Formats: sequence, structure tokens, C-alpha cells
Amino acid sequence: MKNHINNKLLVKDFTEDEIINILSYYQTDRRGLIKGIGDDCAVCETEGIDHHVVYTSDATIEDIHFKDGEIPERIGNKAIGRVLSDLAAMGAEPNWFIINLSLPKNYKIADLKSIYSRIKIVLDEYDSSIIGGDLSKSKKLAFNIFGVGKIKKNKPVFRNNVNANEMIWCTGQLGHSLSGRHLDFKPRIQEGKWLSEYGHAKSMIDITDGLIKDLDRLLKKKYGAILYEDTLKKMSSLDNVLYGGEDYELLFTSSTDPSMLLHSWKNIFSCELTCIGYTTDRLNIYLKNDKKINLVEIKGFQHF
Repeated sequence: MKNHINNKLLVKDFTEDEIINILSYYQTDRRGLIKGIGDDCAVCETEGIDHHVVYTSDATIEDIHFKDGEIPERIGNKAIGRVLSDLAAMGAEPNWFIINLSLPKNYKIADLKSIYSRIKIVLDEYDSSIIGGDLSKSKKLAFNIFGVGKIKKNKPVFRNNVNANEMIWCTGQLGHSLSGRHLDFKPRIQEGKWLSEYGHAKSMIDITDGLIKDLDRLLKKKYGAILYEDTLKKMSSLDNVLYGGEDYELLFTSSTDPSMLLHSWKNIFSCELTCIGYTTDRLNIYLKNDKKINLVEIKGFQHF
């Protein structure tokens, strides 16, 4: 494996996860750091208060996350929604946001105002605000947004807390990114907070790189999963559900009784909640239908 890595010379030779693993070596674990590189957010302890501070950031870049000429309000919705979705996956409450903006000189000010108006509308819903940022010129429009939130102590939901024999759940409907939902989605902030507060989610992630890729991240090569093929087919085409990225729905495992969880959920949220499978001691991910169980290829949408 070492020789394999050493033979790679250029960024293009590495996957996104491999690059993150390389960069993680430069993190220094200091007092107060509860969760660092490798999860949806970083979590830090603050003395004298009853909650942890949660940090995250995301980039939204023209020709990668949206196309040239896209409706400005949709760009703004996605740019801020991507950061909020990370906070939701931790079960955190959003607070403050800093936006580093890379802006072409010929971009229309009216469109820029529309983008920021949409960002403000979204943040106002969660009593959050933009508090600063940076501006630089560039050939492509891009947003690098840094978000700060908070969560009660002992309540953050991490990716690496999976165990065998837990049910696998997802919010909403998967597989509709290609129809434009990746621009119009609503981050599951309230849902994530509820799942965290009441201990229903044991591990959680927001689905950005596809169901299979992000489920594999939860399992951490320590556990496997059986997914219900017929349930997933009801959402969209199976390929889109399994591998289409940017659903921005919550994927979590739970040991709560399924009927009780669904009953409580329906009394609070209009968003759908679906049990799509369960975790096992057997490695790998499988699709199960009435006739057979098939091994699933681990792949997904690549932002990098």
C-alpha cells in the first residue's frame, strides 16, 4: 500500500477520501478538540458553558456545483444549504456564517444581490446570520462558506458510532438530484436536532456523494449493511438512488424501535422518513429483494 501511494505524484491520482486522509496528518490534537477531521463538522469544547461549538465549511463553485447562467436564488440556496446540511448531520443548531466570495468582474450586481437575499432568507429561518467574509476576483463564481453552530454536550451525532443490528434510515426521497433538487433542497436542521436531542440517531451523515458511498463512510469497513431493494426502487431509479450524489438528506442508524420512531416522527415532521435496511457484522453492502441478495459496488458521486 505504501508503494502504491508513493507511486502517485499528482492530485488527480488520488480520490477525495485519500486526500482528506493525507491532510488529516497535519491536524494537532489539542485540549478541547472533541471531533476533528473526518466528520461532517468539527466539535470543540468550551469551558463554562453547557454546549459544544461546532464548525464546518463548504465550497460551492461554478461549473462544479452549478452551471453558468443558473438562477441566482438557486445558487444562493445551494451555497448556504450545503453548509447547513453538514450542521444538520451533526444534530447542531446553526449560528454564524462567514462567506469568502470569489467573483468575476463582469458578474451582475443584481444577480449577486439575489444570491445573498436568498442566503439571508434561509439563515433568518434558523435565527442565524452572515457576520463577515472576504472578497477576491476570479474567473469563476465561487463561495467558500464557514459555519459555526452549537450543540448540547454529549449530544453530537458522529459518523463512527455504528454498531451491528441497527436499522438504517433516510429522510425524504433519494435519487432526484438530476431533476434539479440539488439546487432547491431544504437542509434538515430541525430533523437533525430532534434525532440528536432524543438519541434516536446513533450515527449520521448527510448524503452528498450518493447513498452507497456515504453509507460506506458510516460503516468504516467495520460493519456491513443489507438494503431493501424494493423500498429504494419506490423513490427513483435504483441507480440514481444508490449512486446519484447531492441528495442532502440525512442518513442515520438507530436502535430505536422502528414503529415508535415512525410514530413520533410523523407527529412532528412532514418530511418522509424511511427505513431502508439494517447493519450487520458481515462486511460489505448488499441489496436484498424477495429472491436474492446481491453485493453492491462501492462507488458514488465525486465532487473532486
